[in-house]
Amino acid sequence: MTTVKKFQGAGRIMIKMQRSFLFYLLLVLTLAMLAEILSRFFLNKSIFGLSDFVGYTSVWLYAVGASYATYEGSHIKAEFLGVFLRSNRALHLARLIAASVSTAMSAIFTKWSYELCVYSIQVQETTHAYPVPKVIFQASFFVGGIIMTVYFLMEAVSSFTRLRKNEPYLSSETL
Repeated sequence: MTTVKKFQGAGRIMIKMQRSFLFYLLLVLTLAMLAEILSRFFLNKSIFGLSDFVGYTSVWLYAVGASYATYEGSHIKAEFLGVFLRSNRALHLARLIAASVSTAMSAIFTKWSYELCVYSIQVQETTHAYPVPKVIFQASFFVGGIIMTVYFLMEAVSSFTRLRKNEPYLSSETL
């Protein structure tokens, strides 16, 4: 089995894991919010700590969801260069530059997230309602950052390959 096929297989496994994790998070959050609504409606009381749980779990949803959107190419971006640039080469070069800058920015964000996690472990930060280590929730930025960096790097490599081969430019291309 070639190295490329191994990476593609690993990529498919990672995507399936992300989809499953996102589904699980959405299910858990929906049930938690339903429990809170029912508790407030029937018991006139909020479930202690549930709002913290929902908030912190949502952070995982946002971080993993953002990395999945990066994979799909459905994250927010402004692609207006097609209006000004006409050649395939120029469009691929612009996309390569954008993917390279995104990779670098994502790597910096991931480094900061790692430092936040290390700091949180060192000072033993915990949540207010329950003594749950905050690093469990802060790690979502680190994990999401790693995944996004990998996807942006894949996009940069793909753009470089398309630039080198001078392939036709399609604005809706994904990884």
